[in-house]
Order: sequence, then structure tokens, then C-alpha cells
Amino acid sequence: MTRDGKRPALIAITRRGVEAALTIRENHWGDAAIYALPHRSGENTRDDATITWLETSLADLMPSILREHDPVVFFAALGVTVRLIAGHLRSKREDPAVLAVDDGHRYVVPVVSGHQGGANRWAGILAQMLRAQPIITTASDALGLPPVDILGRDWGFTVESDPETLTRLAGDMVDGSPLALVQACGSRAWRETYVPFPEHVETLEHWQLADPERHRGLLWITRAEIPEVVRHTWAGRLVVYRPPKGQGEPLAVGLGCDRGCSAATVEEALGLALRSRYLDEGAIKVLASIDVKRDEAGLLAVAERLRKEMVFYTAGELAEIAVPNPSATVLRHVGSPSVAESAAIRLAGGGMDDLVVEKFGFRGADGKNCTVAIAQMTPEAASRYDNRATGVLYLVGIGPGDHGQLTQKALAVLSECECIVGYKTYVKLLGDLTRGKEIVGSAMRQELDRCMEACRRAALGQRVALISSGDVGVYGMAGPTLEMLLTMGLEDRVRVEIIPGITALVSAAARLGAPLTHDFAAISLSDLLTPWSVIENRLTAAAQGDFVTALYNPRSGRRTTQIERARAIFLAHRSASTPVALVTACYREQETVVLTDLEHMTEHEIGMQTTVLIGNRSTFVRAGWMVTPRGYGDKYDLNAKVRGMGK
Repeated sequence: MTRDGKRPALIAITRRGVEAALTIRENHWGDAAIYALPHRSGENTRDDATITWLETSLADLMPSILREHDPVVFFAALGVTVRLIAGHLRSKREDPAVLAVDDGHRYVVPVVSGHQGGANRWAGILAQMLRAQPIITTASDALGLPPVDILGRDWGFTVESDPETLTRLAGDMVDGSPLALVQACGSRAWRETYVPFPEHVETLEHWQLADPERHRGLLWITRAEIPEVVRHTWAGRLVVYRPPKGQGEPLAVGLGCDRGCSAATVEEALGLALRSRYLDEGAIKVLASIDVKRDEAGLLAVAERLRKEMVFYTAGELAEIAVPNPSATVLRHVGSPSVAESAAIRLAGGGMDDLVVEKFGFRGADGKNCTVAIAQMTPEAASRYDNRATGVLYLVGIGPGDHGQLTQKALAVLSECECIVGYKTYVKLLGDLTRGKEIVGSAMRQELDRCMEACRRAALGQRVALISSGDVGVYGMAGPTLEMLLTMGLEDRVRVEIIPGITALVSAAARLGAPLTHDFAAISLSDLLTPWSVIENRLTAAAQGDFVTALYNPRSGRRTTQIERARAIFLAHRSASTPVALVTACYREQETVVLTDLEHMTEHEIGMQTTVLIGNRSTFVRAGWMVTPRGYGDKYDLNAKVRGMGK
């Protein structure tokens, strides 16, 4: 909590002071020590064993209290506080933060070590606890100026300078003298406390831009060695601040955990690891683990909450990385001597020297263990994750099901992806193409579940292929998936690529000849998502318009009357002898092709795998081919062409 891990001390002179001290310890500082004077503190609290009742003079105990505690808070008048501590103070670099709270609990006054001891900061915290007002008299704080001696301390900065220089430049800061500030690394969040930033502190990109003639001093935030020319030029006027390693830089986080580790445990472990080195969660660029954790819900949930990509490595890839803390136990269980450290280093693109947080172990309330390692990324490694979505979602049309009908692009994508999501029947059609892939299959009518899972996995960094039979954009999964992606707000995190496929009506037409060479329409007879009245209107319009019409989803086990109604509508506008083709399981082993007519079409077997093609008024069947003339015969004399060729 404080410098050197010392416990706070609350010193109560009166009954009201004891009550305030007890309240603070109960609600805020559970490890605080309370010292009280029994003859001044009332009867109702004397039996409290957690209070140290002073039987000797408070003044006699003051050296040990100031030595053992930090901060030290007096619930007493300022004058009393000063007289008690005055003879025991050494220097502002050694003294604890000492504060005084009046008996009315209206004001909190830092007495000594306002800056370096943090008394000013503790005053603000205590004032919030007591609903009091902090009285800050330190000049830089009172004026809202950056404190030269402890600049960035709450962000882990350490200062390198002699006391005389610190005192001199602190005076220049308060006086408004021109100072140069150069920050080469570390968190810049400290500046947010000082808005607007003081005009007399000029922020420069490089130390070479500082002018020794104009600037009274140079404040340099850097991890680099200080050149001798700088020390010479700015002798007695240079203060160097050292931010923690990796702070302000893009970070790679390696994670390992027990099976079933909760997201809460992972979150807490990560938070503790970051805070241990004053690192900001916002600096995390990407996370990584071993591939056997690809389905670990706790890890995935944290990555999703952070909106960061999660990369998974094989045991072999991790075993190649030299780490400072290898484990034989980990090697025995997962095939690599390290997970968190190896993953962080590999992802960061460097080596052991780039580790900011070595293997950090944590056991959560769920009884599960989580390990965290954090590495600073090289510029090259970090650039690979700049301005890119955290995953790729391929929407793939797999055609009628025969591998010979898959496009080259579809084959390439299915080979490249890590996970395939789809209706179980369609996944089976891929056969050996699923080898080595993570498969997420589901049953009929679980389309939205498939969409959501594919989007979620892609957002977490996976390369996911969501498959549809035929073409993914024709009665396929492209529409609902894009709707789901937008609803989930993942459009900026997932790159979507749509891979077209050979749709059912095109496959069926290829088996039949040329039924689609003139205008045509496609209508689904499924009324699960579309009212039947709308479907009937579309059927009527297609029939009246003389479109060749492909009927999708013509009949199922529960829907048996729709195909009969569709036939009746077409019979009202077409001849009963209009050619009709029924193509079932096109390009699959159980494929059947039936050529019939409008009058007799429903006498044949029709199911969900059947595509029904109803010709227009010009469609004819000859020599086993179904043909819809485009009109060339009317515009040109085909017979004459043929006779001409014969001559």
C-alpha cells in the first residue's frame, strides 16, 4: 500500500477520532493500526482489542510509530501533530507521509512528505473517505503543476537526480521558468492530471531540441543511457525519469491455465500481472496460448472482453522458445516446458530479454491456476497486428456436394482455415477436407447458433469457414451471418470474405441441358421465415410473367401441401404439358433426375434435396435435354444456317 510495504497508523486523541479511525479501517484500510488515548476516547470503545491503548506517553512512542508506519494519520489539531513529530523528522526522502485531521473531520492536512512521501495523495484519499476537504499547501500541487521530484511516480517512474537539482528545478517549475520536457517512452497518462499542461514546460520530441540558453532545466523520460554530452551540457539542470520496462509499448500476453479455469480467475491474474509492473491493459496488442486451450472458455471470454486477437501455438512451436522458467511438469502435460512465457516471447518476436513480466502464477477463488507472462513486442511483430481485424470469417459455398464442383478458392480456404462451422450433413460432404480442422456442427434449424459461433470465433482470432451448400448467398448463410455480425458489433474486428459456390438451380440446370438460358426466377416454398401469402404472390407473379422458375425447399416431412398449391398456381397460367424437371441430390451418389410435366409433377417423389425447375411457354424437352430458347430461332433462321453448312 505504501513505501516499503508499511502499514498505515491512525492515531486518535478523542472519542470522535477513535470512531473515525475504526470506520476507515473497517471500510478501507483493513491492515491499519489504531493507537488511542484511553482517558480521552470514551468508554464505549475501550474493550476493542484491535486498538492499541496507550498506557505510556504518545510522545515516547512517536519514534517507533514514524519508523514502522506509513502513512501516519493524526486525528488531532495541526499544532498537536507538529509538536509530536517535530523532533523525530529526518528528511523528506525518509520521513513517512504524516497527515492531520481536525476533530470535526472537515479538513485533511498533509503535514510532511507531501510529494515524495505521498501525503498529498493520501490527503485526497482520506478526504473522500471522510467527505472532508484536503488542504494542499505544496506549491506545485496548489497550482496544478507537475511535481519535479515525483513526476510519474504513480505510473512506476523512478527519478535520477541529486537533491539540489530537484529542489532547484521544482522552484523553476513553480516560478514559471521555461523548462524542456522530453518523453521517449513510458505511459503518457500522467499528463492527463495536468490539463491544461503548463505553457512554460515545453514538450519536445528529442533532447537535442532543448536549448541550454533558454531552458532552465531538462526533464527527460527515457530508458536509454544518458550521453556524456547531455550530462555535461545540462549539469545541475537535468532530471531523468525511468519508466518501467515495457510501459507504453505494445505488449504480447501469454496465458496458460488449468482446464475449466474461469474468466474471473484469468482476469484477476492478468490484472495483477499488469499492475505489478505498472502496465496498462490498453497496451495489450494480442494474446496467445497453446493450441490445446483453443476452446478454453475463460481465455476466450477475456480476449473477447478486451477485443483482442488470441493466437494459438502448437506445443512444438512453443518448445522451441528459450524461457527463464521452464517446467518439467508442464512439459509432461502439454509437450512444452512453458506455455505463458513461450507464447509471450514467440508472439513478441524477440527473446527472453523482452519479457516484462516473467511467469506470474495465480490461484483463483475457483481453485484453478492461471499463469501470465508479458513481453514487449518488437516493432516488426507489433506491425503485423496493426489495423487488422482480429480474425477471418470465410462464408463458403460448397456447391452441390461433389468435390469436383468446389471452386479452387473454396478448396484453398478450407485448407487454410482452422475451424469449419456448418450443418452436420454438409460438413460430412466435405470428407477428408475436414481433416485436422476443428469442427462445429449443428442440426437443422440452428442457423443462428452457427452464425453466432462462427462470428464469435473469428472475433477471437480464428480463421473460420462457415459453409453452405450451393452458393452461400443464395438461400445460404451469408445473409444471416452478416446480420449477426452487425448485431454483435463485430464488423470492425472480423474480416469477412465470401466464397461463391455453384448453386442448386445452376447444378440442376447443368444436368438438364439449358433450361435457364432465358429469364428465370427462384422461389423457396419454405414458410418458416416468410408468410405463405407472400410466397403465393411471388409464385403468381412468376407464373404470369412466364419466368422459368426454380422451386427451392419444395416439400418436407411437415410441409406437404405447398408444392401442390404452387402447381395449381402455375396451371392457372401455363399449359399442363409445360416441361418440369425434378433434380434430387444433384452431383451426389444418390442423384436422381426426372423429366415430367406440370400436370404430373407431384406424382413423383419430391423432398428437401429436390430442386424443381418449371419451364416457360417456350421450354421444350428433346433427346433427354430440357431447353429454354433464348430467341435466336425467331431472330435468325436456324434451319437456313444448318442448310447452309450442309452446302
